[in-house]
Amino acid sequence: MNKALLVDVGGTNMRYAIASKDSDDISDINKHPFDPNDFEIHLEQLINDNNIEILVLSAAGPKINNSISMTNRNFTFDADDIKNKFSLKECFLLNDWEAIAYSYDFVSDSIEYIKEGVQFNKNVLFFGPGTGLGAALSLDNKIVISTEIGNTTNSSLSLQKNYNIENTNHFTLEDFVSGSAISNIYKIKTNTQMSSEEVYEKFRENDDIAVEVVNGFIKSLAQTLSDMALTYLPGNGILLAGSLIRTIYPNINKEQFIEIFTANKSDIHKNMLEMISIGVITKQRTPLYGNFHFYKELDL
Repeated sequence: MNKALLVDVGGTNMRYAIASKDSDDISDINKHPFDPNDFEIHLEQLINDNNIEILVLSAAGPKINNSISMTNRNFTFDADDIKNKFSLKECFLLNDWEAIAYSYDFVSDSIEYIKEGVQFNKNVLFFGPGTGLGAALSLDNKIVISTEIGNTTNSSLSLQKNYNIENTNHFTLEDFVSGSAISNIYKIKTNTQMSSEEVYEKFRENDDIAVEVVNGFIKSLAQTLSDMALTYLPGNGILLAGSLIRTIYPNINKEQFIEIFTANKSDIHKNMLEMISIGVITKQRTPLYGNFHFYKELDL
């Protein structure tokens, strides 16, 4: 029986699990520090020890043909090279948000809603402010289109107003809608370097600057989702994923968020936005579950 190795590589760690076609779920998810210098050694050991024939690997970075160059580490994965080097039957690479969008069947029962909606098609937009900003569109739970939305620039200048800052060197969308945005903008205002988690803790302590920054992030998120909703028309909803949004979600004022999400639109477009649900995925390790779904759907 073909066994698959499912791997999700982040900037710091790689997580992995073994799966087979008759598996209903993945278990025994393991974690190993990701070091480009010994990645292939560790991968070879996993392949040999478990008689792996198929590898499904996700990583943060744009997928061009059969390769992914990571955005947060100086490392490139090439599917053909990996397949040949380790004598695999198949090797598949997925962008990390492409993988998350494939996870729908495994996360659909682990969603808490900012707003409910009325389904008008089967498309879902997966969106996630983490260290950077990622997004992917799932069409009818069959086809996934990944994006590099975090590196776009058209709306970045208008989002500065949400943080009461001007003339910064931040020009991409993820410079205003991400964990890095929270950390960097707090530093602009205070000249103090803190992680987004530390800024959020100060927000919970009612630190004035932290409150301004986190509220600016939430407003920017709502406005960005409004634009994304009208761009992609996800009639089966928008799903937010990642540890940052899971952390901040309990402090989102849902009524205000929905008001911002639907503001400044014509009646017909406001009505359309009111139909689109916005949920937060509470399940962790979603890329691995997406890799698992991708593998299960393969005709091998």
